[in-house]
Amino acid sequence: MALSLFPTLGLLAGLLAGTPIAAQSDSAQLAPLGLKPSQTIVHEHHQGEQLILKFVHGSDVRLRGGQFVSANDLPELVQINQQLAASGASIRRLIERPEAELDAWRAEGEARSGLVLHDLNLFFLVELPDADQLGANCDACNSFDLVELAYPVGTLSDPVAPRGTELPELSSTLSMTGGLPRLPSAAIGLLSRTVWQPNAPQLPAPDYESDQGYRRAAPLGIDADYGQNFSGGRGEGTTIADVETGWTHDHEDIRHKSLNQFIGLAGAPYPWDHGTAVLGELVGEDNATGVKGSVHQADVLMSSHLGSVANIPTAIANATAAAGPGDFVVLEVQCYSSAPSPHPCEYDAAIFATVQTATAAGTHVFAAAGNGANNLDSSAYGGLFDRNVRDSGAVMCGASDGSSLNTASFSNYGTRLDVHGWGFDVTTTGYGDLYNGGSVQTEYTAAFSGTSSATPIVTGAGVMVHSIHREAFGRGLEPLTLRSLLASTGTPQGSGGRIGPRPNVRAAIAQLAIPTVSVGGSLIPGGSVEITIAGPPGSRFKLGFSRQLLAAPAHLPPLGYRYLAKLQTTASGKIGAAGSTILSYPIPNNGGLSGQTVGYVQAAVYFRRGTAGGSFTNYLPIEVQ
Repeated sequence: MALSLFPTLGLLAGLLAGTPIAAQSDSAQLAPLGLKPSQTIVHEHHQGEQLILKFVHGSDVRLRGGQFVSANDLPELVQINQQLAASGASIRRLIERPEAELDAWRAEGEARSGLVLHDLNLFFLVELPDADQLGANCDACNSFDLVELAYPVGTLSDPVAPRGTELPELSSTLSMTGGLPRLPSAAIGLLSRTVWQPNAPQLPAPDYESDQGYRRAAPLGIDADYGQNFSGGRGEGTTIADVETGWTHDHEDIRHKSLNQFIGLAGAPYPWDHGTAVLGELVGEDNATGVKGSVHQADVLMSSHLGSVANIPTAIANATAAAGPGDFVVLEVQCYSSAPSPHPCEYDAAIFATVQTATAAGTHVFAAAGNGANNLDSSAYGGLFDRNVRDSGAVMCGASDGSSLNTASFSNYGTRLDVHGWGFDVTTTGYGDLYNGGSVQTEYTAAFSGTSSATPIVTGAGVMVHSIHREAFGRGLEPLTLRSLLASTGTPQGSGGRIGPRPNVRAAIAQLAIPTVSVGGSLIPGGSVEITIAGPPGSRFKLGFSRQLLAAPAHLPPLGYRYLAKLQTTASGKIGAAGSTILSYPIPNNGGLSGQTVGYVQAAVYFRRGTAGGSFTNYLPIEVQ
């Protein structure tokens, strides 16, 4: 019965094509969401019974009592309502946040960025009783001028690349069951884990920090060890909202930040590994066991998509609402549709519009590029990954061969990618192939791979640089500014398709002219230590010395975090015209000092910030050789 209406409705759509729609004059400035197809092809990667319907900008269509309505005179709405009712469809707003909140969010983003943003209240989810109706219903909706785009909902998976599994075979066998991805048996074997046993003995894990090569100085890693010596460099005062699924939130190495920090959609699956591994890279606790996260003092939120592409926009909106401007959202998921798959999820119109609104409103979004070995510059994507066509503002993260800078064989690539991280054999929390102390709360892996492992490495660098800048200058970096900085100061990639450079925190800090202290000279008994203080020329400084560090950094606004205990001011003055001052101190000619850390230095540099203020530098040890 429903199918018989389609020719009639198509004819009515043509007759009504000249009916004026109250579209805003600025609609031409909107980023494109994709062209209407001449015919919708339902692909094996599509969900089956769901389509997303987006009305044209300025139409002010809303859902009331299960029917589309508008304050504007829109005769086509009657026909669309009839069509969907005849198909037995159920309809709901796609993004499950209050309408007024989404309107305010868009207004904030437009005012802050100067962009014209899509009205997120114009996206709706249509669920059909029969998958056989999907293509025909999409085509019927697309026949109306009032509809900007109607398209089938795709599927998703974690962007992880298990060792020993051929990626095309893995992705082609993904299916959905109970709202969660089902992996083929071969992959399940690779991802096997120990079931939690409440009474099992729990043994402390070894210290795996030395295995985290991605933390080290460039070109091997992002130089997290250097960045963590700066005020804010451990992520203090920043929130990271992880959009994906599968966290063991009470894992011993992340629970100091993740315990019960679920937001948004209820029913996040527990326990599982992927989200646990991501958070281990970011906030693994700084202690004598397990791993050490690059920004282990950042706060964490977990926003689940519950295994459905249709839920991703809501999960992003939930994450952004709970975090906010200046904070970070990580999109740890890859999507599948009729385009070459898997691909970045922002190919989906609703996900793109939500991410663009988030970044325009000041929230940093870092997204996995996906593990399809696909060239995102291919015409098959219709230009939707061409920054000259549209730009969500997100940082798109590719993957290299671990310590190598060469593009990983599985990583998607193209000009849309900004930066990359390690894509092979990352040591982090979860899975249990490296260590299992008796329960899932004590499991660790040395084989976390894919753009899954690369994205939190890149995100950690972004959080670190942003937090350091905020502590130094009293303000954060805008999303596009931070993205550009990470790309322009990173270590160039090696061979293979374009995945962008690997972030280099040290180079980014230097580019921002953050005040620093460095230690050099003849560091031997009887030699001398030279301490260089760099910062704005003419700024006053005080050099502090201590024989030990504080157990926890002391926050002293507006200078930031002091790390030294029992601080002694050893020198003060003004930074020279060249932007640096060198101080020299003799080292006693005592052979017993060899191999010893005799103390630590950190400087306070005073320069104008608002009415007055300045910044603590990084801290460094004085190590006698």
